[in-house]
Amino acid sequence: MTAVPTLAAVVFIASPLLVAVVVGMRLGRDPLRLTGLRLRWIALMWAAAAIAALRYAAPAWLPQVLRRDSGLVLAAATWVLAAAWLGVNLRGRTPGQRAGLIAVLAGGAANALAIAANRGIMPYSPTTEVTGGPVGHAAWEAGQHRLYWLSDVMAVPGTAIMVSAGDLLLIGGITVLLIAAMRPRPPRSPAPAVS
Repeated sequence: MTAVPTLAAVVFIASPLLVAVVVGMRLGRDPLRLTGLRLRWIALMWAAAAIAALRYAAPAWLPQVLRRDSGLVLAAATWVLAAAWLGVNLRGRTPGQRAGLIAVLAGGAANALAIAANRGIMPYSPTTEVTGGPVGHAAWEAGQHRLYWLSDVMAVPGTAIMVSAGDLLLIGGITVLLIAAMRPRPPRSPAPAVS
């Protein structure tokens, strides 16, 4: 069964870019000049994304050792690759870009800790009105799950989306990185005099 994201979910996922564009413009920065952001070793993130997709798809040919605990081994491989990519990209950044990358690393670590402590599952608040729960998630059960405070327990108003402290750090870090990477707008040239 494939979950189809709602419009609210798509907007929430795109929120770092949307907020960065608005805030960046208010700060006199040009969102179109984001192309100057050069990230190294992007293949590490593509590999992490491929492993994450494999974890969620869980094809029949996948060995049982990789399926155990909701694919915790695959999740760990994803975290290691993503952390390595972030580490490689910290060097040579402006303080704002570095702050954004460190927040992303902290958010990823918080989510990884919650998932690892719960044997491959990210618990979410049982008050969520999500039928069956999202893939890789399970409704919080006292005594069965750990680290409630790092789980998906904060509701996004007006949606059925639950987020964790780690998710907020990820979103905030991406937003800060994008804003810091925007270059100032070039000065406008004066209008020619009309004779």
